[in-house]
Amino acid sequence: MRIFRIAPLVLALAACSPPRAPAPAASPRPADSIPEIEFDHRGDTLVITDTLPNGLVYYVRHNAEPRNRAELRLVLNVGSVLEDDDQRGLAHFLEHMAFNGTRRFARNEIIDYLERVGMRFGPDVNATTSFDETVYMLQLPTDSAGVLDTGLTILEHWASGIALDSAEIEAERGVVIEEWRRWRGAGARVSDRQFPFLFTGSRYAERSPIGDPEIIRTFRHETLRRFYQQWYRPELMAVVAVGDFDAAEVERKIREVFGAIPAYGGGPARPEIGIPARDSARVIVTVDPEITSTALSVNWFRPARRDWSPPGFRAGLVESMFVGMLGDRLNDMSLLPDAPFLDVGSYLGGSLRPVETFSLSAAVPQGGVERGLAAVLTEVQRAARHGFTPAELEREKAEFLRMWEQMYAERHKTTSGQYAGQYAEHFLRGGLLRTLDEEWVMLNAYMPGITVEDANEVARGYAAMRDRTVLVTAPEHAGTALPDERRLAAIADSVARAPVTPYRETVSDAPLLAQLPAAGSVVSEEFVPEAGITRWTLSNGAQVVLKPTDFQDDQVLFAATSPGGLSLLPDSLYLHGRLATAAVQVGGVGALGLTELQRRLAGKAASVGTTISELYETVNGYAAPRDVETMFQLVYLYFTAPRRDTAAWEAFRQRGREMLRNRGATPESAFGDTLTAVLTQRHSRTRPFTAAMYDSLDLDRALTIYRQRFADAGDFTFFLVGSFQPHEVRPLVERYLASLPATGARERWRDPGIRPPAGVVERTVRRGVEPQARTTLYFTGPAQFSREARSEITSLADALEIRLRERLREQLGGTYGVTVSANVSRDPVPQYVVAIDFNTDPDRLDELTRVTFAEIDSLRARGVPADVVQKVREAHRRSKETSLRQNDVWLTSLMEYQRLGWDVRAIDDAPLSATLTPERIRAAARLYLNRRRYVRVSLLPEG
Repeated sequence: MRIFRIAPLVLALAACSPPRAPAPAASPRPADSIPEIEFDHRGDTLVITDTLPNGLVYYVRHNAEPRNRAELRLVLNVGSVLEDDDQRGLAHFLEHMAFNGTRRFARNEIIDYLERVGMRFGPDVNATTSFDETVYMLQLPTDSAGVLDTGLTILEHWASGIALDSAEIEAERGVVIEEWRRWRGAGARVSDRQFPFLFTGSRYAERSPIGDPEIIRTFRHETLRRFYQQWYRPELMAVVAVGDFDAAEVERKIREVFGAIPAYGGGPARPEIGIPARDSARVIVTVDPEITSTALSVNWFRPARRDWSPPGFRAGLVESMFVGMLGDRLNDMSLLPDAPFLDVGSYLGGSLRPVETFSLSAAVPQGGVERGLAAVLTEVQRAARHGFTPAELEREKAEFLRMWEQMYAERHKTTSGQYAGQYAEHFLRGGLLRTLDEEWVMLNAYMPGITVEDANEVARGYAAMRDRTVLVTAPEHAGTALPDERRLAAIADSVARAPVTPYRETVSDAPLLAQLPAAGSVVSEEFVPEAGITRWTLSNGAQVVLKPTDFQDDQVLFAATSPGGLSLLPDSLYLHGRLATAAVQVGGVGALGLTELQRRLAGKAASVGTTISELYETVNGYAAPRDVETMFQLVYLYFTAPRRDTAAWEAFRQRGREMLRNRGATPESAFGDTLTAVLTQRHSRTRPFTAAMYDSLDLDRALTIYRQRFADAGDFTFFLVGSFQPHEVRPLVERYLASLPATGARERWRDPGIRPPAGVVERTVRRGVEPQARTTLYFTGPAQFSREARSEITSLADALEIRLRERLREQLGGTYGVTVSANVSRDPVPQYVVAIDFNTDPDRLDELTRVTFAEIDSLRARGVPADVVQKVREAHRRSKETSLRQNDVWLTSLMEYQRLGWDVRAIDDAPLSATLTPERIRAAARLYLNRRRYVRVSLLPEG
């Protein structure tokens, strides 16, 4: 299994666009040499799709995953690239206005209605605007009469009936400006410079979806209405409905509701905006005082191609092989001491609709841009001139096939949201509505015939391309020489002429596990039928909790936990304890270093990792059912055979020093460090990592701590959730878990004495150049711990978040969003925390803080309205409906219930918030929102 990060194109704007599958590339072989395949191509016969007389397209499909839910989309082939000069940012502004009133729903009634049926603004109700499209998204329950009908009505109102009331437009200016403000910082400033450079000569260079803040503040109302009337047209729209419903009935309703929208006549055709090709390499260096590390990316662009034929599908497979193999080579290099880059990633796909992008990005040591750029480009040249090896291709094929096998095995569990996303992409970008079954046939027909030469030809194509752009970002320091753009361009060109030796790799023939351990046994068994849980006690004293499920067909999740953790270490070893698991992560296990381990796991869906927290040591893992034994072998090795690798450790220290060299430059780091210092009263164990700390690290100390923490498996509890049966995994549990060493001792964690301050503490951090402010309020104190207390405090947080959103965002337009979180914890001592966090204009920070405290006072005095309580109750009920069919939720819940001694039969009970009342919310507010005990830390710009 490859442990390699696939990084997006180094652009902040990537966050504005939804992820897209790589577009099929042209075949590197002549078309007549591609073997023909025959299969019964009928496409996705379960989706009902048609075009209404007014031009609107619809897609309808029944799908019962998750149960009693539907996903609705209004998809518009309209984005910021269509804006006129005086409309920059108004495509996104219009998306906001859709929630602020339509011809039937008054201001905020849409959100109010959807929250009353249990949906949350953000996770279930949202919208997104990018350069080329706008998508409105609703998730709705289908077991409540009329809700789905109302959802379709809301989509139709967004399509043709947004009110665009003048007063509402004025009120929303502040919210959109706050969204713009929220994302300002070094990353935004870098994008402001890089994006126009990347796409010079195209409207994409000057049509960021967030827009021009001056236009947002001053545009005339008619300018927004003009965009709506010009571009929100039925022939540019699609409605997508996928869910647990009668598809024929939903189709009938769509035809009735959306067919009434008049056809739009006489408007301009939706233009296709292009991006000019370049005939040379270009370089831009961007420096900023708040950038923490030096990075580069090399980006190759080519026109987007739309070849959906079987040969085009095969070409896409070949390109994926190339990207994966090249990525593995670069990743292996980054793990070596004195590597030319510290971290590396690759991306292949669509960044903007007109182009496809292949990008290699890397973090490099300070002052190492030239060396890093030469190294990245040299690997492309090495692949182009000398090719890949058969062993590399076979590993990549195995990895790729295993990924597809998992998708194919889970095809019947595809969620409605996934289908809705596929149909939206089909409307926006065209293509064929193929099924996974059809693609599986093509994959198995083409994959065996893909050769090393196919991948080598792709490498030669990229090595020869001249349309490439190098982006460099670096910290700005007085007296520090900056990378020279002309010299970097010369290096990029010279690599093509420099000698390159063939790739060589050393492959270990050591087995994953040299000798099977002598099996232990299960000595006792208990079955809890109400929860479907089996408990085993093993011969070494360890406990095992098993929960078979049918939620996913190809997923088994694993975890293990034991009390102790870092709390048992003296302060002098605490730093080494924090990095003990990192020493094993980079060093490998058994006879295999990290690179060899990755190669050995190619084609297997199995992974294991370890952590040591303050109070516990933990193992986490996952596997496909057929690879469960490999997962158990890895667990055994991580307990018994951590590997010492001095070269990997030194490379890890170098990366750590470099990544933290300029950490303190960011306002966020200064803010977070101050908040932590205040909340923990500057406890020595909560000091932030610094670059200097890596100089004091000793590998043997770290490994000694690791071995101590995982030396005794007898006080661990192991958990297994997913697609298995207890009798199937029992031999593996006895072989690999019951055989782990145990002493019979039972450890407990030690209270490290970290406590929040009593009373009121307020701090202000002045850092950064952007006009941003942020404040965080922490209410903390001792608590009575119980399930009921946890339910009440989380319900209080949800109710307070609704109220603060209504006041701070909707009424005052002072922030883009407010986050309220809360918890009552038992260990190491029972205590509560309620955290409130928001961003705003520095000039309005005190005002919004006063309003926040006023809402808290109101909550303490009068509670919240009954409708808010009903929203919280319904949201909790609806959330639990879906979460109880997720393996990760069950795993987390089982671990928590075991640790706290709760009855596992209560996991699938109705939420305790079902009995919530306004009076209980008020009582919780009086208990947990104590005006005499809180921490407030605020961030303001310098000067």
